[in-house]
Amino acid sequence: MKLATRRLAGVGIAVAAITVLLAPPASAVKPGERLRYGSLDCVATADAEWNGALSCSGTMNVSWRAKVKCYLGFTYYGPWQNNATGGTKESKSASKCAVYVDDVTIDAI
Repeated sequence: MKLATRRLAGVGIAVAAITVLLAPPASAVKPGERLRYGSLDCVATADAEWNGALSCSGTMNVSWRAKVKCYLGFTYYGPWQNNATGGTKESKSASKCAVYVDDVTIDAI
């Protein structure tokens, strides 16, 4: 029984690793633009205080967050999200970029 459990755990880890390795590379986009990441359809935004965000819709079992690059070179991250059950999730940084949000991309594991 223990051997079967270990094998099952090993298979689960292998599937998770393959899912991450086969995920497409993420492209940085300007606020207001869309990007696709696997089966997720995402839109980048920035609010009036220059906090960058990424809102993704669809179903994909991968943890992701917004990676926000400010004009002056600083990089901030939003909280981790997961769309395993579908729907729309948002990852919003507390970046408060000094000038403006340069671009936003998806940071996935």
